[in-house]
Amino acid sequence: MIKNKKQLKKACVVGDPIAHSLSPLLHNTWIKTLAINAVYESKHVKSDMFFQSTKDLFANSDFVGMNITLPHKGAALKRADIASEEAQLAGAANLLVRKGGQLYADNTDIAGFCSPLLESRRPAEWKNKKIVIIGAGGAARAALIGALKLNPGAIILVNRTDERAKTLADQFGHQVKAVSWSKREDALLNVALLVNASAAGMRGADPLDISLRRLETDALVYDLIYTPLKTNLLLEAERKGLLVLGGLDMLIAQARPSFEAFFGRPPPRDNAVKRVLLKALGENA
Repeated sequence: MIKNKKQLKKACVVGDPIAHSLSPLLHNTWIKTLAINAVYESKHVKSDMFFQSTKDLFANSDFVGMNITLPHKGAALKRADIASEEAQLAGAANLLVRKGGQLYADNTDIAGFCSPLLESRRPAEWKNKKIVIIGAGGAARAALIGALKLNPGAIILVNRTDERAKTLADQFGHQVKAVSWSKREDALLNVALLVNASAAGMRGADPLDISLRRLETDALVYDLIYTPLKTNLLLEAERKGLLVLGGLDMLIAQARPSFEAFFGRPPPRDNAVKRVLLKALGENA
């Protein structure tokens, strides 16, 4: 049977650059699995065209929403009529949809950060524990907000630019403390969770200069990077026998609430989409 094209739902991800995005492959895999009459595309949008492009896309009644990646997450929040608490806290949005006749912004990066952690260990196991986050940009801010939801005892921020770490930490009160880059390895004592939320270690970027020798054997190391799949940080952690999580886990987790917001159905919970993404990354390696 030929599907009525008028019923085709459309969603997309916008960014600059955008060709590298795995979001179309991810969402279209779920769309195919669930046999939804929909398509998810990528759109290259420059900063000076973001507001107009958003207006044009939402003017189409078949368009159900968009994901937003760099450098537009701040602009997406400003573009919205209403926003979730998470988006307001993050000062950024990666999801725009219609809600009650208004444009609604959300930040699913926070839930995407937390979900793999809560699947790897029971929520109570994170309570009162010490967490170290490397970075001070947008990804680190989302990780910090997510980490606070775990009810930790303390969160330590470290960044190669000390002042940026201090500025971010100061926005969240006494529970969050910045430590100088020169003391980064001392900060790993008694840590339950180490998160790399910086670009260091990404393919084409500078390496992440940190040793894990002070980490306890029950610590979990979480690198938000997924190119390469196994960063040097994760490889070192595995050599020490530590549990690890990679950026692909967060990528899939943050996409789940977006997919449901777009198409009104939760995506499959199996690992099929991860296998598709792993194959794509392997082919591009």
